[in-house]
Amino acid sequence: MRHWVLITGCSTGIGRALVPLCREAGWGVVATGRNLTDLADLPTGEDLRLLPMDVTDAGSIAAAVEACGDLRLKALVNNAGYAQVGPLELIRPEELRAQFETNVIGLHLVTIAFLPLLRREPGARIVQVASMLGRLSIPLAGPYNASKHAAVALAETLRLEVGREVFVVLVESGAVQSEFRATMTKVWGDLPERARGTRYERILMKYLGVRKRQGQRHAMSAEACARKILRALIADRPPRRVVIGKDAFWAGRLKAILPAAWWERLMRRLYGLT
Repeated sequence: MRHWVLITGCSTGIGRALVPLCREAGWGVVATGRNLTDLADLPTGEDLRLLPMDVTDAGSIAAAVEACGDLRLKALVNNAGYAQVGPLELIRPEELRAQFETNVIGLHLVTIAFLPLLRREPGARIVQVASMLGRLSIPLAGPYNASKHAAVALAETLRLEVGREVFVVLVESGAVQSEFRATMTKVWGDLPERARGTRYERILMKYLGVRKRQGQRHAMSAEACARKILRALIADRPPRRVVIGKDAFWAGRLKAILPAAWWERLMRRLYGLT
């Protein structure tokens, strides 16, 4: 009987790239997403189950747990998430709540819901996909920074509490190629209107350009990132922490060695806040 892994956020990006890689490695995959239509083009097989699951909906999560009760579930990959960005003084409380509902509360709900199933399998593991922004912060991404800092803290605490029963792997990735501009402007909503007439009007437009250039220069493909996650996922003794991407590695090193004032000056200059 094969082992199975449940992956959240399989509609696009890293989660989507992980599905075929895990299947090629001999794992059964439970691919989840808010809309099953986004998963309909995945090749069918006995090693694949598609489940609708919204990580912010406890009932949806409970139904997914029940649907996996007959499986030898050995791994959970908490990948679902999105980035809410913008100047903190223009971010509405409901936008910050929504960011945490998905990236933090949703991650926690899924983890505790599937933990009993994982405990049935020796050597089970939980992979929490965070970001390099869980260790450092950049301007104009306060909600996302905060959510990933929280995800890092939850992963490290969970490891202390259950690490002798279930491996907990923290993934801290750098930039991954995506339709950043389209996704960002969709999540923004009316933020540009709120910024009109303020010093942020020009800065927000520059921010899109900076992130696009960074993505073109440093971002890895979703598949390349997924392959590194898979390596940790299938290891006999998974690592505690996986840093993925040269930008994640060097940004972390730079933040550690630079005086705080220098780091802040660099960030302000890079994002047009001088």
